[in-house]
Order: sequence, then C-alpha cells, then structure tokens
Amino acid sequence: MKHLKMLVAMFLSLTLTPMAGAQVTKSFNGTIRIGGSTTLLPVIADATSQFMEKYETWDKVDPSFPKSRILIYVTGGGSGFGIKAVMDGTVNIGMASRDLKDAEKAQLGQYKEFLVSKDCLAFAVNKKNPLAKIDNLTRADITRIFSGEAETFKDVAPSLPNKPILIQMRDAAGGSTEIVKTMILKEKNFSSSAIQVPSQGANLKKLETNTSAIGYLSSVIAQESSKLKIFKYEGVAPTNENVINGTYQISRPLILLVNGTPEPAWQKFIDYVLSDGQKIIQEHGYVPVKTLR
Repeated sequence: MKHLKMLVAMFLSLTLTPMAGAQVTKSFNGTIRIGGSTTLLPVIADATSQFMEKYETWDKVDPSFPKSRILIYVTGGGSGFGIKAVMDGTVNIGMASRDLKDAEKAQLGQYKEFLVSKDCLAFAVNKKNPLAKIDNLTRADITRIFSGEAETFKDVAPSLPNKPILIQMRDAAGGSTEIVKTMILKEKNFSSSAIQVPSQGANLKKLETNTSAIGYLSSVIAQESSKLKIFKYEGVAPTNENVINGTYQISRPLILLVNGTPEPAWQKFIDYVLSDGQKIIQEHGYVPVKTLR
C-alpha cells in the first residue's frame, strides 16, 4: 500500500498549505515541486496525499490565501538530484537522505534544511545467498567486499563456496552511496564491477531475486521483505531503537531542503511534516524526529 501511494503521488498533483497568517508572494503560482531522495519519497508522497484530503483550496487553510487549488508534484531521483534541483530551481523543496557536502553548502549559499527523521542503512542479501549463513559483518568485511578485494564468498569466510560475489550499489546520486563511501570505504573506492541501481525499489527487487548479490538499502525497506537476510554491522542490528540510542553507526539524516527563504506554502508543508506528519513517518517505520531531540 505504501509503494502504491508513492507511485500515485509521483504522477498526481496534490494539495499543500501555506504558513498561517503569511501572505503568498506574487511570484508564487500555486504549484509546489518536491524531488530527491527515494528513501523519503514514499513518506512525503503519503504526507501530501493525506494533506490533500484535509485541504482542497488555499482559503481553507488560511483565509488570507486565495480561493484556488494548490498543486504539488513529488518525484524521486536521489539525494544528489534533490540537492542540485534546489540549487537550480527545478524543485522548490529538495529531499535528501544524507548530510550536505561542503561544496554543496557553498553553492547553495543561504539555505535552510529541516531534519524530519533519521534512518539507517542495512546490508542485506537474499536468504539463499551463501553469505546468509553469516549474522555479522564488520567494517573490514564490507570494505573488502564492496571494494572488490573479496571477489568470492570464500574470501569472506573459508567455509563458504568459491563463487563470485555480485556487488550491488546505488548510483552516485543516492544518499546511501555517499554514506557507505564516507563512513566505511573512506580512501577506497567501490569495485568497478559493481552494478548500479537507480532507486531503493530497484535495489530491493534485485536483492530479492539474485542469490549472488549483496547490497545496502534503508533498513526500513529491507525489513519489509521476507526474502532478505539483514546483517548486523559491527555486532549491532540496524533497528530504529539502535539509531536512537546511537549504537548503530551507519545512520543518516532524512531532510527537506530549501534554497533561500521558503515561500509561506513551502514552510507550511514542512511544518506539517514536523508536526502531524510525524505520525506518517512513524507509520512508514522511520524514527520520528521528536525522539531525536
């Protein structure tokens, strides 16, 4: 159902509300465009869908706004796309599942980011994958596998078969790739033979159907699948509880990003995600931001 809502929101226009008591600027045409992280996509799509059921026109949100329908379009593309799209004005609100790089901050100049939740990355394989016999992977294990140094399952553990490991990674625009690179691989690079996938959904499907592949994805999405074996990392399970208590090391922020001063409508939607929308975040299995403070 969550994935269906995500697809609907990607192609339908939805309603949005402006900041209470604020005036919509003349340059605002009533349309809001949001894009970026495919991790945040289903959450924000669901939030806008539910918001549409509550408000139909601007004046029903605030009497000072015009009596006209408000449109919002939500698309994916990855965190890198979301940040770049905010820079060039392709979207009004960007979605990212990683921290901004210093170069991106410099390019944006004046910007605002809003932490709406936190997530953690999980390393996973099909339950029929030889690696499924292992419960825990260390940073050294992950580095050797994803850099290509460990070419076969036997290279990871002597008891495993001498068959090649298929490395699966998100494309460069994905926030999860940046997290794995900066927090685990560091000075090493991903193997040149790694297969890149464009979205969380594609990542999940390939892991579910290929018994030789290992990949990384949102722990929430991974836990929804009965076909995947999810590893502990450095002896700690990738759960929301361990994100909150700080014991799971590979956590990441889920943020909404605006360049410059947000239009009242944009800010109102962000405020909604940070208030009533926290229930939606929790329903999708992510950590409500109020528990992080």
